[in-house]
Amino acid sequence: MIERDRRNVVDAQTLGRLRTLTWLSRDQLEGLAQSLESRKIRRRQPIFYEGEASDRVYVLLSGVAKLSFLHRAEKVLVGLVGPGEVFGVSSLLPNATRPFRCEAFSDCIVGIGRPATFVGLMLGVPLERFSRTLDVTVGRWWSMLQRYTNFVGLTVRERLAGALLELGAKFGADDARGVLLTLKLTHADLAELVGASRQRTTEQLIEFENQGMIIRDGRRLIIVPQRLRDLADFEAIPAAVRSPIAPPGSTRGE
Repeated sequence: MIERDRRNVVDAQTLGRLRTLTWLSRDQLEGLAQSLESRKIRRRQPIFYEGEASDRVYVLLSGVAKLSFLHRAEKVLVGLVGPGEVFGVSSLLPNATRPFRCEAFSDCIVGIGRPATFVGLMLGVPLERFSRTLDVTVGRWWSMLQRYTNFVGLTVRERLAGALLELGAKFGADDARGVLLTLKLTHADLAELVGASRQRTTEQLIEFENQGMIIRDGRRLIIVPQRLRDLADFEAIPAAVRSPIAPPGSTRGE
C-alpha cells in the first residue's frame, strides 16, 4: 500500500474553519479532507484551462483565484474565487468540458478531488444519478450562464457597477462610509473584469467618484452599495455573493 505524501494532505480542521463548509458533520469533514489533494499554485499560474475534460472538483483553501475566458481574442475576467468556495463544478455535469480558464490571482492552496467522491460525501448518492439530475434541471441554465457571461446588452457603466457590488460582497469589510474593498485591484484588473479598455474603465471610475458611488481613501477603494445598485441589476449577481454586509471590522472572502 502506497502512503500519500503528508505534505499534500488537507487538514479537516482547516476545512472546518471555512465558512462555506461549517454545515458539514465531523465525519464529512474528515472524509472530505482525506479525499482532497492539496496543491500550491503560484500567482498567475494556471489551475485548469478552458476546453479540458472536467474530471476534478476544487476547493480553494487559501488565496484568490480567477475565472476567465477568451472573447474575440481578448481575455475577460468572469469572476474571482475566494477561500472556501467550491469551483470547477462543471465536473458535476455529465461529459462536460471546462468553459472557463482558472488561474491563481494570488498565491493559492487548492484542494483537488474526484467528483464522485465529493458528491458521495456531501449527498450520499452516486455521481451518475446526481449528474443526470443536474443535467435535466440546471443544465440549461448553466449553458445560459456561459452565454451571458459576455455581458450582452449591458453598458460599461452597468457592468462596472455590478462588478464592484460583487467584489464588495465577496471581498469587502464594513466601513462607516460604505464597504471597503480588501482586495487590491488595479484599473487594468477592473477593466479585464468588465471587458472594457483600461482608459474607459478609469473614466467611469472617475465619474462614479464624482457621483458619490465610490470613495477613494489613499489607495483604498470604498463602494457605496445603495447608489451602485441603482445602476446594476443586483438580483442578477449570484446569491452566494449577495450576502449581507459583514459586521463592522469583519471581512469577506476569508
